[in-house]
Amino acid sequence: MLNFFSIASIMFFSYSFVAFAEPVAATEDIDKQCVPIGQWKTSKGTSHSNKEILHSLSKTRVVLLGEDHDNPEHHRWQLHTIVELYALEPKLALGFEAFPRSAQKYLDQFVAGELSEKEFLDVVDWDKIWRFNKDFYMPMFHFARMNKIPMYALNVNRSLVSSVSQKGWENIPEKDRDGISDPADASAEYLEMLAGVFAQHMPKHAHKQNADTKKEEPAAPTALNESEIKKILFNPSFRRFAQGQQLWDRAMAEIFYKASKKDKAPLVVGVLGAGHIMGGYGVPHQLDAMGLTNVKTLMAWDGTLECDQLKDGAVDLAFGIGVASDEEKNADDHPRLGVYLENDGGVVVTRIVPGSVSETTGFKVADKITVIAGKPVAKVTDVVRAVKATAFGTWLPMTIVRDDKSFDLVAKFPAKLPTSHSAK
Repeated sequence: MLNFFSIASIMFFSYSFVAFAEPVAATEDIDKQCVPIGQWKTSKGTSHSNKEILHSLSKTRVVLLGEDHDNPEHHRWQLHTIVELYALEPKLALGFEAFPRSAQKYLDQFVAGELSEKEFLDVVDWDKIWRFNKDFYMPMFHFARMNKIPMYALNVNRSLVSSVSQKGWENIPEKDRDGISDPADASAEYLEMLAGVFAQHMPKHAHKQNADTKKEEPAAPTALNESEIKKILFNPSFRRFAQGQQLWDRAMAEIFYKASKKDKAPLVVGVLGAGHIMGGYGVPHQLDAMGLTNVKTLMAWDGTLECDQLKDGAVDLAFGIGVASDEEKNADDHPRLGVYLENDGGVVVTRIVPGSVSETTGFKVADKITVIAGKPVAKVTDVVRAVKATAFGTWLPMTIVRDDKSFDLVAKFPAKLPTSHSAK
């Protein structure tokens, strides 16, 4: 059985994936990792040929490809797996965690060739809905477009997750639930795992858009004893937090389930964070509760996780890959402003990160950013893009409104530290 500590080092707060262990390749000979590069292994440790695995997967109803969102090697593996499955089963559909349900019409338009890449990224508001490098995902999007493969938006709007975390699922009116049904009860193992993550991260972190587009990596979680776990399980805040995680899982599972029940149902391949599939606790658990059991969970394996975790059933199948370089992972690295923003009659600051550039600049909660780098601000994306375009060691002027008074602030970004010391 996979206990909470086995997968608490991989979680999906604010749509992220955090890994704490060092890849095997960083400290040992790559040949020593438990899933050799270019090979498939099952949770039982059995190796299989690529041809054998892909033929088996092509007969599956739902294939879930878990990922580390900011690992380019994971996305290359996903693309190659999708291409190989499409060669065996052209009746294919792709689901992406990156998009909320409200963006579905834009995915349809992109696949139909009605939107260019730039138009597509603009209309879905990529820098707001998903904070990771678009270049890691675009090859999959273009493959779908070229082959007219349907793309499904799997996620929900963050506002709903925030409401559940604050009020509880039972207090959300049915009309405000985006058509999502009641999630199946979480397993005891899933709740224990969530308790470990909750203890480490909550309630400090909220599910809100960060203009930095990346957050600091937290310290590795520590194991909890039985009494600590029980105490957290009875905490009302934890209960609401767990419901928020289950909401994500249920929402994605429903899209897979509905697709699998269509006439001439396609093989549906999901591209989503590994935290939603590890141990079979998240999306697979919800699908099982709906009666859909022909599901396989897959993950690229670069030694980040312990070999015993694969043996304990972290995923059904693992494919060995190499380790992406820090330079490649940080290809879109840029200074961090350190504010949380919401579109609320303008772009409003909802939280200041302690010790950040925004704090030293003089930002306050409820400030409204109206101009940045000489350009008017209409939405969060405008701020995100301006910050991303700013170089380390430079200044970024902006105008804010506070208490109905307008004045200027200048964010002064520090010079970039050497790669070995820069924040991830």
